[in-house]
Formats: sequence, structure tokens, C-alpha cells
Amino acid sequence: MERIVKNYISKKVITVCLAACCVMAVSAGCVKLERPSLDRKYYTLSAVRSGQNVFTNGTSKNLIVRRIKVSSRYEDRDLVYRISENGYESDYYNAFFVPPASMLTQELKGWMADSGIFAHVLGTDSMGTGELLLEGVVNSIYGDLSGTSPKAVINMQFFMFDNSNPDMPIIYSRTFSKEIVADSSSASAIVVAMNKGFTDIFSELEKDIAAVVKVKN
Repeated sequence: MERIVKNYISKKVITVCLAACCVMAVSAGCVKLERPSLDRKYYTLSAVRSGQNVFTNGTSKNLIVRRIKVSSRYEDRDLVYRISENGYESDYYNAFFVPPASMLTQELKGWMADSGIFAHVLGTDSMGTGELLLEGVVNSIYGDLSGTSPKAVINMQFFMFDNSNPDMPIIYSRTFSKEIVADSSSASAIVVAMNKGFTDIFSELEKDIAAVVKVKN
């Protein structure tokens, strides 16, 4: 009799435990976990031609624009800020819509195509050929918040090669450095300043290249 009672009690305990586990599992499934929303904002880089004259007597040569390379420190989508003399941080909540290398390559191709200097402007993925080849490297692209005035800092190098020569000699090279004061330290203001910097760089680059290929307005 005692054994029967013990078995009954053991089964009862097991049943209660199982029921409790089921209730906990169901309850857990109904619980809505509150998590902070990731309110990320995305920005694009652009160089806008505004009221600038284009060349109407351009060369018959084609230009190939290589994909722009960006320093590994700035190649990711997150915006980067300088916060002290040697301190930098990335901003997860404010990022470029696509990696900067892709945007800047497209912007440069579009700018050169609209300049009127060349017969055609091609990318390296094109099957076409070009007598001239242009490549660019972004050494720095960040927002400088370390001083009293926030600003966008850009350092960029360009090289143009004679693609019609088997030795591909460099016929043009220049380094551009721009520091554009931003209206505020916000991410949007920093990106606006960056776009102003790239517009200035592309404008100066266009004039240099026109002189190299001997094209005048």
C-alpha cells in the first residue's frame, strides 16, 4: 500500500512539473521582448555640376574610369569622425547607403561624361577601349569634430595613364586636400560638407585633365 501511495505521489509531482514547464514555455512565447529600434540613417555622396560650362570641342578619345579605391580605414559604410588628435570613432547609426567607393566611382564617371572632354567615358566593366585611363584613391574621408568648428576632411589622389602606350606612362597626377566647414556636427551636415568637397575636387580635376588633353572651351 505504501509503495502504491509513493508511486502515485511521484507521478503527481512529475505531472505538475510538466504542466508548469508547458505553461512557462507558452508564456515565454507570448512575451513581447522590448528592444530599442535601430534608427539608422543613410546618406549618399554626390558631386553636383551647377552652372558650370562644359567643353564643346572635346577630344575624340575615350576615357576609362577605374573603380575608386578607398583607404581601409574609411571603406566601410559607417561614417567616421575624428574626435581628438589621435582618436577616431565610427557611427553605426549614420552610414552611407552603399560603400563610398561605389558611389564615388559612379559620380566621377558621370562628371567626366558630362564634361564634354571625351567622346565616351567607360567603366572597367565595359567591353570598350579607351586611349586614356583615370584612377583615384581616397586616402581620407571623415568628419573632424576635434576642433571648435566641425568640418569634412577629404584627401584624394588621381592618376591618368596613356592607355594607348604599352608602357602606360603616367601623364597626370595630383593630390587634392579639402577641409570644408560644416554647418553643425550632425551627420547630415558633415555629409553635405563632404559633397561640397567632392564637387570642388571634381571641378578642379576636370580643368586639369582638359589642359592635359589640350581641350579648350
